Amino acid sequence: MKIFRISLILVMVQAVYALDPMYDYRYTLGPEILVPDAFYVGFGGYTHLNEDLTFSTNIQLGLTNNIEIGAKFISGTDQRWVIGKEFPHNKNDQTTRWYRNHTHYLMDVGAKYAISPHLSLQADVPIALNQDMDWGGVLSLSQWDGYTKNVSFLFEGRLGFGGAAGEKDSRVKPAAAFVPYFQIGESFRLSIGTIGSFSVGNIKDDAMLDILPKLELGFTLFRLTGEVSIGILTWKAEKHNRFALFIVSDV
Repeated sequence: MKIFRISLILVMVQAVYALDPMYDYRYTLGPEILVPDAFYVGFGGYTHLNEDLTFSTNIQLGLTNNIEIGAKFISGTDQRWVIGKEFPHNKNDQTTRWYRNHTHYLMDVGAKYAISPHLSLQADVPIALNQDMDWGGVLSLSQWDGYTKNVSFLFEGRLGFGGAAGEKDSRVKPAAAFVPYFQIGESFRLSIGTIGSFSVGNIKDDAMLDILPKLELGFTLFRLTGEVSIGILTWKAEKHNRFALFIVSDV
């Protein structure tokens, strides 16, 4: 039985918009379907732009082989586009756009139930601690199919409600992910995930498609994972591409 998971995330930087924030509205570090009877602790950090830095800490507690609960706390800064009227010296400028640093704190609490060994249902409630964000939640259904020893697939469907639905005038946000995994030898695993989402009623301003290539390298004491988020469809969406490096240790 694995007792602890310690995750350190070192992230490179790219100043292009992508990656739906709802991707982080989960108490886990990423999509999962298995629910082991174990206790996990994770921490890490990532950036979107040169001066951005966000820290993330999560706890996962397996109550049984089928039920898990957990929480994740995120704190840091990001940079957002704002129009000139939000600055005292540009109040009459409705077109000029600027970057402004924004400090954010977010907590996500959730639970997961293993319907079967390869299918799980997860519920998350993100809570914004320093901004006016309506209450909401996210439901996730994940399925893993292992076709051969070296090829497997992860499917995930998500539905965000209320404050987790993206734009303020949207109340429902569906998302879907497809992640094929390719095992290369005993130590290497490659995956190329595709994630799409949109806000119902506001598709033009909040619709996106991301490609997430990921390479995992397994060692005796830890696993090294490099992940890249590549935005394909980002029309007026205030999201960010990011390059990530994960070090995951199971003690």
